[in-house]
Amino acid sequence: MSSQIPTQPATAAEYLPLAFGFALHQIGATVSSLGVLAAVQDGPRSAEELIETTGAHPRSLRRLLYAAVRAGVLSLDADGYRATPVAEHFGPLSDMHAAAPVWRAWEVLEESVRTGRSAFEIANGAPLFDYFEKDGELAATFHAAMTGGSDVQSPAIVRHFDFTRFRHVVDVGGGRGTLLSAVLGANPELRGTVFDTDNGLAETAGVLAEAGLSERCGITEGSFFDSVPAGGDLYLLKNILHDWNDEESVRILGNIREVLPADGRVVVFSSVLPENGADADPADALGAAISDIEMLVMTTGRERTLEEYRRVFEAAGLELTATTPLPCPYQYHALEAAPAAS
Repeated sequence: MSSQIPTQPATAAEYLPLAFGFALHQIGATVSSLGVLAAVQDGPRSAEELIETTGAHPRSLRRLLYAAVRAGVLSLDADGYRATPVAEHFGPLSDMHAAAPVWRAWEVLEESVRTGRSAFEIANGAPLFDYFEKDGELAATFHAAMTGGSDVQSPAIVRHFDFTRFRHVVDVGGGRGTLLSAVLGANPELRGTVFDTDNGLAETAGVLAEAGLSERCGITEGSFFDSVPAGGDLYLLKNILHDWNDEESVRILGNIREVLPADGRVVVFSSVLPENGADADPADALGAAISDIEMLVMTTGRERTLEEYRRVFEAAGLELTATTPLPCPYQYHALEAAPAAS
């Protein structure tokens, strides 16, 4: 049976985001990285003011500003250029995606799909987190992007997950400590530990000090592939396991299981792919699917269904005991696991 060709051609609104999504992203990312968005935070700015502020080539910047208005990142009125609500999505995350090593990784998506290897490693000769050791600028941009995600997700986590049952929270791969600062700030009886690698912890002490939590929250450096700090009764993994394949995820969880008390819990905060995509909100389902491909490009990991998470927990000696949908984009959930009965 021959394939059916649509009788109606795609509209520009349908076609452009797919065919030129890369260009739309780079327009917004460049407006951000040049400092235009920062310049218009406090009010409208004329093209002349933005040329002076950014030091960019005048005619080229005017062309970029025109495109940014057409793309919906900026608006223009008699007083000058202003940021639109869409502009808030351009910042550290878009800076990370616009970085040359990440751009190169997306270029080899086809080879990644053909071979099953991480596109980032194919393009750059090293896995993402190893690459950070020689590219401190990309590492800093990555951790800033993760903090941006925490700014969206942490309030929902704090409101919808019950932390009052616990005494000491260990945030495994906790980076700057943004999530744990929010958790401890809302639960003054809790103590905490942020656990991460040295580059992940570069700004953690300052974040905790600014939040007034230095006395209530410790910092421990290490690799969760080797071990995790003992002493917690709640271990958090926010946006961690989707960076790693099943074998690596079981190893991380297994190290937590070794120090987890009988009444302790592990909570994974992550997108969860629906078993049947048709049951999901289309925008959320698309976001989760894009995130899954990003994991293929950037890491060895993947987004998982609930049943796939259940199997990973079981392989690490844990039992999935509760799932809590959270009001965040892309099918975000809290997945709670306890030590499995022996």
